[in-house]
Amino acid sequence: MLNRRKFIGRSVIAAAAADMVQSRAASAPALSYGGEFPDMALTYLANKLNAWNAKWDRERAMLTTAAKVEQRDEFVREKLRLMVHGLPAPTPLLPVVVAAHQRDGYRVENVMFQSRPNFWVTGNLYLPGGIRSPAPGIISPCGHYAWARMDPEYQFAYMNLVHAGFVVFAYDPIGQGERRQYWNPQTNETEVSASPVYEHSMPGQVLLLMGEDLTHYRIWDGMRAIDYLMTRPEVDKNRIGCAGHSGGATMTVFISALDKRVRCAAVNEAGGGHRWPIRLTPGDHVGPSDVEQNVFPAAIYGVDSYDMIAAIAPRPLLWTIENYSPSFLRTAAQVKACYGKLGASGAFATEEATDPHAWTVKLRLATTNWFLRCFYDKPAISKEPPFAAEQHATLYCTPNGSIRYSRQGETIFSLIEREGQTVTPQDVVPSQEEIARAIRYKEMRTALNVRQIVTTPRKGYQVEKLEFLSEPGIYIPAWVFVPESRNQHPATVFVHEAGKEVEGREFGLLEKLARGGYLIVAVDVRGIGQTAPPHAGGVPASEFGHLFSTDTAMTYMAWAMDECLFGMRVRDVIRSIDYAVSRGDIGHQGVRLFGKGAGAMWCLFAAALDSRVISTIAENPLISYQSLTRFDRYRHSANIFVRDVLTRFDVPQVAASIAGREVVLVAPVDPMKNRIEQNLARAEYQWTTEVYRRAGAESRFRIVNEFEMENLYESA
Repeated sequence: MLNRRKFIGRSVIAAAAADMVQSRAASAPALSYGGEFPDMALTYLANKLNAWNAKWDRERAMLTTAAKVEQRDEFVREKLRLMVHGLPAPTPLLPVVVAAHQRDGYRVENVMFQSRPNFWVTGNLYLPGGIRSPAPGIISPCGHYAWARMDPEYQFAYMNLVHAGFVVFAYDPIGQGERRQYWNPQTNETEVSASPVYEHSMPGQVLLLMGEDLTHYRIWDGMRAIDYLMTRPEVDKNRIGCAGHSGGATMTVFISALDKRVRCAAVNEAGGGHRWPIRLTPGDHVGPSDVEQNVFPAAIYGVDSYDMIAAIAPRPLLWTIENYSPSFLRTAAQVKACYGKLGASGAFATEEATDPHAWTVKLRLATTNWFLRCFYDKPAISKEPPFAAEQHATLYCTPNGSIRYSRQGETIFSLIEREGQTVTPQDVVPSQEEIARAIRYKEMRTALNVRQIVTTPRKGYQVEKLEFLSEPGIYIPAWVFVPESRNQHPATVFVHEAGKEVEGREFGLLEKLARGGYLIVAVDVRGIGQTAPPHAGGVPASEFGHLFSTDTAMTYMAWAMDECLFGMRVRDVIRSIDYAVSRGDIGHQGVRLFGKGAGAMWCLFAAALDSRVISTIAENPLISYQSLTRFDRYRHSANIFVRDVLTRFDVPQVAASIAGREVVLVAPVDPMKNRIEQNLARAEYQWTTEVYRRAGAESRFRIVNEFEMENLYESA
């Protein structure tokens, strides 16, 4: 963070660096930092995460007694509860049994309850026939199947259990079954994607801006499902189990770790148990898991998936996997060792499906037999009865299979929209310190160590292609456009969300500016353009594939350490300013910033933190973070997201913090990246305009459209 008091000192350092830059320019071309830092952006984050993991591995190795294991498990529960932003006070469930269906040996009820006011959870309760005394009750969170509890393989799991004498409550997660946002029951078509992961990550990433998280909602739905089971006279309140598959298995881990009412658990195919250490292999797909499977900042607390699984001990736990692997068996041995230290080695078991990812018949039987052993001390069953799956509509709690389209209460998006109206403090200009804290910005004063790679002559200007260090292990590739005839305007640092080459080629915008006499320093911040990771994301490219892109994976990796990829890129912009002012041909009049897309956002925040920026042009920035709370879909990557930002300030407040210096917003965009009408954009920034007016600089804040961009640079 650079204020005016620091400006003179930094300028002296820059002047001393200028001679070094000029001497390097006269020397032989240098080798690129790329050879020293391959896969730079991901490797940087992975190394930091692995260092945290090594620290906690040393701590885990010291858990040699039952007391230490119990203390560690309590620590994990405490931090997990903290990371999901706590849990609310229970409110009335107001359950409704919509329908009941008598079947051979059991009954199915279509049940819905409110996990929070007017927020309905849809489900089915399976009741054994002829119950004479309360039976064990099992909740079943669902995996990432669009039809959730209504999927045939899941129905068969519940039928297995109810035939064995268990009461089972299977419920729809947010974004699945009857709680889908994007599925239209009238057309049977999905507006975004048939995969529930989009239904989760779309609202989940916005909740993180608001100081909330989807994991919190998902865990609470599960705990309220237990509350509902306990209202039923058919259920033994002291024998509650939890059994889920895939993403539902992850929820089983979260719920069972936090809620000790769960006396026995079956975790089916939740993964191998360790996120860290990370081992990068060239060509690997690198995309994040679904948002609710991530809790932040887990790495600094040493709360890996394994730690949450171990926190279930000494309660009985079955952990299954598709196929045994060395890593799974190694982690399972670690979990078993924890159980052993608590005197409960026999309470932990594993099973492999030897089949692809599914709640297969082998795993369904293993689940049923596990609960038979734990709750009834009965022998195992060897065969699954010949079941017939119910039609989806038979199991509906709503008239058309959709909470949204039947207008029965709130959806996660309606809750987000309502909360979004009040979450951000109003009419407060954030200080540089507050902005820096929010984006985890850390000032860097290490040497730039500029490397001149090559100079390319072009018509009327030349391009100096060079690199410098933003911090140890991170280099910034830059193209410096040096005109043959300089004008008197300040130098410009240019940042494009897709990299400098987009506008840096012949006939591009930067050529036009250079031939007009402007000196431009175009840079690629970490992980962008020239240093983009050589990995595909977690899903095929699509309109909303950004939810699972490599950039989103890096965002989550940073958040896991209580750091911020957005803040790191803002730091790269400020280090680019350091480089610009270190040149002997810049002078001391300050610099302009010019950002496009996400680059516009990085530049706005950099300008707020660095008073050397005298003018900022932000083209196509997101109009505000708050606008994301008004849409149920968006096309902006998480690379511009800042955890909890809306609890502190929004983009208009950041712009207001620059008052007195020039800021021009060019064609701001909405969550779907559509340009916003000027009158609507100006209304959103009315308070910002007022702050500039009170500073006597009303003319220095403008919102213009793309057609006014043509002459903007000359008039700025």
